[in-house]
Amino acid sequence: MYKLLLLSLFFFLGNSPLLADNGRVVHLAWTENKDGSIQNAARPNHGLYLLEQRNQFLQYKDPNNPFFKIRYTWMGIEWTILHFLALLLTILLQIISFKKINKRMAESRFFRRWSYRLLKIFLWCAVLAGNASAIWAIDFYNQHIHFRFHELTDFENATLASLDKSRHERTYFLPKESKLIRFQLYRKNNKKWHTQQAMPILYFKQDESGALYYKYDKRSFKAHPDSLRSKAKEQIIIIRQKRTKRQDTSLIFHLHNRQLVPFEEKKDRAQRILLCINGYRPVSAQQDPEKALQAINNKGLERPRSKNLIAKADIYNYWPQAQFIARLQQRFEINQTFFADGHHSVKTSNHISLIKFVSSAALYPQPCKDAHKCATTTIANQQKVRTYSLLATVPNYEGFKKRYLAGMQAGRNLLQELSNHGNDLKNDTLYAVSHSMGHAYFMGMARVLQGKIQFGAYCAIAPENPKGKWLPVHLWPSVFQYGTKLYGPHRHAPCQQDGVAPQWRIRGLTPAAHIGFPSAFRSKLGYFSSHYIGYYTWIFDIPKGKPGYVGLN
Repeated sequence: MYKLLLLSLFFFLGNSPLLADNGRVVHLAWTENKDGSIQNAARPNHGLYLLEQRNQFLQYKDPNNPFFKIRYTWMGIEWTILHFLALLLTILLQIISFKKINKRMAESRFFRRWSYRLLKIFLWCAVLAGNASAIWAIDFYNQHIHFRFHELTDFENATLASLDKSRHERTYFLPKESKLIRFQLYRKNNKKWHTQQAMPILYFKQDESGALYYKYDKRSFKAHPDSLRSKAKEQIIIIRQKRTKRQDTSLIFHLHNRQLVPFEEKKDRAQRILLCINGYRPVSAQQDPEKALQAINNKGLERPRSKNLIAKADIYNYWPQAQFIARLQQRFEINQTFFADGHHSVKTSNHISLIKFVSSAALYPQPCKDAHKCATTTIANQQKVRTYSLLATVPNYEGFKKRYLAGMQAGRNLLQELSNHGNDLKNDTLYAVSHSMGHAYFMGMARVLQGKIQFGAYCAIAPENPKGKWLPVHLWPSVFQYGTKLYGPHRHAPCQQDGVAPQWRIRGLTPAAHIGFPSAFRSKLGYFSSHYIGYYTWIFDIPKGKPGYVGLN
């Protein structure tokens, strides 16, 4: 059983740190002098330290504050004592009100009694609405008022390194997803740290002596004095410099590789963008069983889910570079290439769990060497079943939706990445290739990108759960699915099927757009092998003009 699992781990590699210049929230820190000026302002980054870019705010749990300390997380709400006090107050008012109504009902005649009963029904609805409103009001206050600018009481006199390390501890901070482009600031003054949520444009003022002060934040800015104000598509830092004998000037920066880089509006030119979306990334790529099992024991069975950031390189070494990426770039005449990480837990796949996946793989027959005898398979108690019934073909719609929604966040980050320097995306054309879990993820990305960039071609390689959602094929000049075929006159034998991601046709796709493995690859097919991205180089052998051709027509 373990050897079968290791075959699935063979395809993938990598656990590199992700350094991206996109993310809905930039976490920025600085230290202030007693007069509010920023320390080390003469350094290249003006004393500002970019801690990370991610898609979440980090909400301080305030563990030493009895009223605002987060006790539980339930129904998407971080419950504090204030929530319970508000509920207790509303319930107390309800009890008093209903006691008075019940007393009057007992003393009333028939028709008035029914009037009071109708009043009680109305009051029950009002009570439920009141309870929900009280919880919402407290939650709104906590997130948007109390925690908008807040002292980090546990970090008095702490160093920046100590604070940065503690930001990832769930004891102190709780990640809160953000769809909007924002800053989270960490400001130290008089030995005390404060955190603050800010708009995407930060304004600073620098006086004649070079002292730098933080002033305020906004949603929009002017790239040039004569230009119109435009809404920020990325995080921007503006420093207004005070000059003595000449006109004041403004320095405008955006962020690149954790550095402040001058912002310049580039002239738009049409670009072809390649986007590669990987699928599941197991914890080990070791071929030796003992070493692989040791890696699994050390790291756990699965890697953490995708951070939904966009990278400019294949940091996980997922894709064959020379045989795959380079050929895609050449065929589509690509100007820029980006990589998205569609990795999620096996729980989001049709297999539902890693144990169930390994169990079905252990029962599945090996590829037949001669004539096919794989129509049935013997399982426990010598029971024979149809081999096709061992495939995970029942769609996991909830899991698909989870990856789809995560892909929408990645789509926002791709828009942010492509909009750098004021670039107009409508001049660009997107070419996308996904593998396995990357299909659901890319569908979420495409939902966000739709109407903002031109769609060129989409290649879905061995998509996991292809029936999860309808694909709007009409938006793409060219869409093809590559892999084994589960049904139809040209379906592959049971032993040749892709067991990792059984290949139904994507909903919305025509039969002619589902391209199966050529007969020359019969010896390479099997439960795991049919899914291996390294065996899909045959898609580049399809001649121009034929269905499935990869390249510009």
